[in-house]
Order: sequence, then structure tokens, then C-alpha cells
Amino acid sequence: MDVDGSAERSDDELVAAARAGDGEAFDELMRRHERLVYRVLHGFAPQREAALDLTQAVFLKAFRALDRFRGAASFRTWLLRIAYHEGINETVRAGRRGATVEIEPESPELAAPAEQEERLLADERRGIVARALGTLHHRHRAAVLLRYREGLGIRDIAAVLDTSEAMAKNLLFRGVEKLRRAVVETL
Repeated sequence: MDVDGSAERSDDELVAAARAGDGEAFDELMRRHERLVYRVLHGFAPQREAALDLTQAVFLKAFRALDRFRGAASFRTWLLRIAYHEGINETVRAGRRGATVEIEPESPELAAPAEQEERLLADERRGIVARALGTLHHRHRAAVLLRYREGLGIRDIAAVLDTSEAMAKNLLFRGVEKLRRAVVETL
């Protein structure tokens, strides 16, 4: 239930309302999914501002293409597919293979010296993994991030990457293996 006592509308209901001209419905879809889209795009664009700009571009594209959304996949998956392709385009425009993927550090609260040391080590490990993720091909990086950072299942990963479930499994497996090798090489 919402604060006003009404039931929260599903994505499908919001899509239908947005198609009918309800701007608030699309705004709600944006609020629900903007963090997810941003996190996916930040895997392609290392600077925060660039990832924010790409996020806006994805929602603009989604809004313009809303009439073409067939509902074969969930709205979330469809939106992530748009984000993935926008991320690839950004990688090509920037002329780079990958990006250093930002992995959020722990909050910098005051801690005992032993805890501070643990946090420093954790930050260092996050940095190593972030740099290693940046060395992966965009399809491997996307599969790994969608699975382990966003918690998507193989079916959704396959839909986002516009491939078969078998290929999504393969991309994920190879991505994890390459990531593991890249991390070990830096140690």
C-alpha cells in the first residue's frame, strides 16, 4: 500500500498508463528503475556524470519506444536491454574496451584501529576487482555484473544480452573465469 492507502501499481499497469498519456506513471517507472539502470551503465562509463547522462538517455529512449514494448519480457528486462546497448555504444564512442567499475566502499564511520585496517583491506580488494572487471569484454562484464551485483537470473541475463540462456551461462562462466585470472594476476 502507498502512503495514501492505495495499492502500488505494477510495472505493467504503469506502462499501460504511461502509454495512455499518464506522465506520472512513467515518472514512477523511472523512480523504480533509475538506480538499477545507473549501476549497469556505471559498468560502462567510469565517471559518475557520464553514467548519469547515459541513464537519462536510456529513459528518454524507453519513453520514445514505449509503444513498441510488447511485454514478452518484463519492463525491467526490456529497460536493461536498452541500457546495455547504450553502454556498448558508450564504450565504442569512448574507444575503450572496458571501464573501471566502481564498487561502493563501506561507510566511513569512526572505527577501532583493527576495523579501520579491515576496511582498508576491503577497499583495496574492491579496487582490484573493479580494475579486473574493467579488463573484461563488455558481454562478460555485463553478465557478471547482472548476476552478482544485480542478482538477475540466467533467463533475465539472456534477455538483457539478447542471447540464448545457454550463451548467457557461457558468458557468465567465462566472465567469472577471466575475472578470477585477472584478480590473481594482480596479487
